[in-house]
Amino acid sequence: MEPNTTTEPGARPLWLPLLRVATGASLAALLWEFLTAGQLITFNAAALPLHYWGAVAVHVATGAQLATALLVWRLPGAGSPSGPAHDRRVALVSLLAFVLAFPQAALGSNGPLQAHVPMALLLVAVVVWAVVLVWRRPDPR
Repeated sequence: MEPNTTTEPGARPLWLPLLRVATGASLAALLWEFLTAGQLITFNAAALPLHYWGAVAVHVATGAQLATALLVWRLPGAGSPSGPAHDRRVALVSLLAFVLAFPQAALGSNGPLQAHVPMALLLVAVVVWAVVLVWRRPDPR
């Protein structure tokens, strides 16, 4: 091993496990939102602050997911074993999740629930897509 080399060949970079944690946090925050939304549908007004703070958690988690995905994609040596095209795809899907969370939350506060709920389902689908991309095995080369 070269004296200036910081990782062994085949070693996993630190950013990839952090990206897995970030996508899991996004998924957990969305699960919290579904649980508290169920309480709101049954007219439990005490769940409103919990749902509100859950929305903040979704923004923070998808932001962390996006930041980590960008680091995995752009930092030298931080890429996943699947390669830069895969890392770029994860970053773009994470960007979509982050951006989609804002109008979805705004519709929950000031818009019709008929648009808020389908956008929530779309947001969950995008985050699950990111989770699948991050957790799947690397493409064989």
